[in-house]
Amino acid sequence: MSSSYSNLKIELIGTGDQSGTWGNTTNTNLGTAIEEAITGSVDVTFASTDVTLTLTDTNTTQQARNLRLNLTGTSGGARNLILGSGCQIEKQYIVYNGLADAVTVKNTTGTGISVPAGKSMILFNNGTNETE
Repeated sequence: MSSSYSNLKIELIGTGDQSGTWGNTTNTNLGTAIEEAITGSVDVTFASTDVTLTLTDTNTTQQARNLRLNLTGTSGGARNLILGSGCQIEKQYIVYNGLADAVTVKNTTGTGISVPAGKSMILFNNGTNETE
């Protein structure tokens, strides 16, 4: 049986797989993937364009898995932080907008929530949209 991945892209080792090496996967799951989801903080850099985050089937570090998203860089006007492919899951985020303009955090299909410049908000991704 081959490995699969949870919604947070934590590798679920298949029964009998990775004999003698499963410890490496487990350590990455615990030391990277789970820590990012529970306590992780990451800078998300803007350069006068919208930014899209994705989640893929790997337990290595991923921006969209982190609890806290620290928005940095240059906005050049109101922008969107789009939770793209793989991010249509239920997940909480703390978003700090360190940019000069508001940023709307949204899924590819939702209207999103606007986070004012210089403010933090706790948002919940319900899989289709962001809510406060």
